[in-house]
Amino acid sequence: MLRNHKLLALASFVLFVLTACRPAFLAVDRLPWFGDEPVLFRDDFTENTGIWTTWETQSSFSAFDHGGLRLWAGTPEYQFWSVPGLNFENVLVNVHARKLTGPDNNLFGLICRYQDADNFYALTLSSDGYYGIYKRVGGEQSLIAQTHMDFSEAIVRGEGENIVRAVCQADQLALFVNDTKLIQVRDETFSNGDVGVIAGNFGETGVDIVFDHFIVVKP
Repeated sequence: MLRNHKLLALASFVLFVLTACRPAFLAVDRLPWFGDEPVLFRDDFTENTGIWTTWETQSSFSAFDHGGLRLWAGTPEYQFWSVPGLNFENVLVNVHARKLTGPDNNLFGLICRYQDADNFYALTLSSDGYYGIYKRVGGEQSLIAQTHMDFSEAIVRGEGENIVRAVCQADQLALFVNDTKLIQVRDETFSNGDVGVIAGNFGETGVDIVFDHFIVVKP
């Protein structure tokens, strides 16, 4: 099954701007005092600690709501995200994500190696069962090793919950959902950066996703 919607058509919204210069030696997972401790960062979103960007406008909001971090937008062809302002090199990122309302034809998932609003990787799926990994470089984004988003029965569609996992290790990027590997690709554009969550609309508006149990561990 082919997905007719193009990731390249999506506009972007800057939620958290970080410096484009991210020396690898500042990556949290490389700091010596972490030792063998596998967990690098976690957040169950039970309280707003102030590290995630939250806001509310007429067209979108990010808020601690419904027991998680909720992202909603009423603008078509639009994607937006929130990151905690950290820096990692090699990580495995997990999150639980479910659609509250809005179209199944949407976009949501995880970000890794975020440099700034114009440079990052996004490992994404949709509530109608499609998935893809893309990179955004200099504000231009494209799928990696895919000509279109592909379909998988492993993705829980509609308002069901999906456990999403992103592996960003060396030049390898992999996307898992509900313990099923969907895709693994190779790309050397970014070696380290922030992590986060992302959501977006295609032609129909009203994407409404809540994220919970966000955890970053060593792969």
